[in-house]
Amino acid sequence: MVTILLATYNGEDYIRQQLDSLLNQTHKKLSILISDDQSTDRTPEIINEYKKKYPEQIQSLIHIKPSGSPQNNFFRLLSAADDDYIMLCDQDDIWLPDKVEVTLNEMKRLESQWGKDLPLLVHGDLSVTDEEGTIRHPSMAKFQKIAVYDNRFTHYLVENNITGNTIMINRSFLPFFSYLPKQCMMHDWWLGLLASCFGKISYVDRPLLLYRQHGGNQVGSKSGLEQYINRLTQKERSKEQYQKMFLQARSFLNQYGKEMDKEKKEALEQFVQLPNRSRLNKVRIILKYKFYKSTVIRTFGQMLSI
Repeated sequence: MVTILLATYNGEDYIRQQLDSLLNQTHKKLSILISDDQSTDRTPEIINEYKKKYPEQIQSLIHIKPSGSPQNNFFRLLSAADDDYIMLCDQDDIWLPDKVEVTLNEMKRLESQWGKDLPLLVHGDLSVTDEEGTIRHPSMAKFQKIAVYDNRFTHYLVENNITGNTIMINRSFLPFFSYLPKQCMMHDWWLGLLASCFGKISYVDRPLLLYRQHGGNQVGSKSGLEQYINRLTQKERSKEQYQKMFLQARSFLNQYGKEMDKEKKEALEQFVQLPNRSRLNKVRIILKYKFYKSTVIRTFGQMLSI
């Protein structure tokens, strides 16, 4: 059985299309668990409408207070999940009809190779659309120049190449959600760290959904050039992002350091000390442990920014 975790907040404009795309999947053995973060629009009303219409497939969590962020809302869902396979879902996308089927087939291929006891994560590409659903960029991975096949732990320390709304994880991941990180850039980045450290990751090289870009998106899709320009023109924001990245790494080390293998732990210990090194030593350590981003120019920028 597959459980889809749907995080919502003020999503009345698009949530019907998303729910319909989930219910019309070619793989029928699925359930939908929704966590609404105290929306003030008609989102709760729409959710209740679908729950009454599909009582065996759709359930929702009840919250007394807001979670505080999209990642916290997803971690609430992950803490409540209990199924063989878990998928993450945003409120304003449209899943292609065979998304669950294709992702599950790849997950089962991974399990046949590595076994079910290992934490496994499957993710994939997506197409970027405008508010009306017209495709603007057929492949976000190509548009953003993302190194989707670089699954090294040292890569995930400096960059996330996983888009959360394409993720499927297996049951062996669930024990990790008894601990919720206090310092976390985004939930999908944290899952990437866990999978690259303790499990395996696989990528489906085709669009699995339509990723809608609109004014209310928490995270948008920018080209590689746009991201580079932003880093040059918004130096304070870039500095803040690096600070958060190191806090996330230190949180991971504090929680899982004793469980990590020697090589990964050494790399992580060296990484969290990078801000305290001289510029020359920073460059030397980045090269030695291969703390590489998706492109050479991004890695070079990192050498100058940390």
